Amino acid sequence: MPGFRTIHVMLQGTPANVYTSPKVAKALEDILADSTLYEGVKISQILEAVYKQGAKDGARTAIDELDRRVADLKKHVPHKNPGRPRTRKARASA
Repeated sequence: MPGFRTIHVMLQGTPANVYTSPKVAKALEDILADSTLYEGVKISQILEAVYKQGAKDGARTAIDELDRRVADLKKHVPHKNPGRPRTRKARASA
């Protein structure tokens, strides 16, 4: 069983793909095969919580990457605060 495997799990009516190592995949298959309805519900709640946290972590990573790139771009934009306006010299009347 080399490499990672995909297990299809139903989480509250929606399918979710679990990508995991063969060792964890085998353990998850054993748990899902021999579980009662109560245990199955608890396992699905745990898997759903892990899935949602993974989605949050992925979004956080994407936002952090965007923030980093925006900060890099800001370094390349020449910007100075306008400061105090220049005083105009009075013109000599001819």
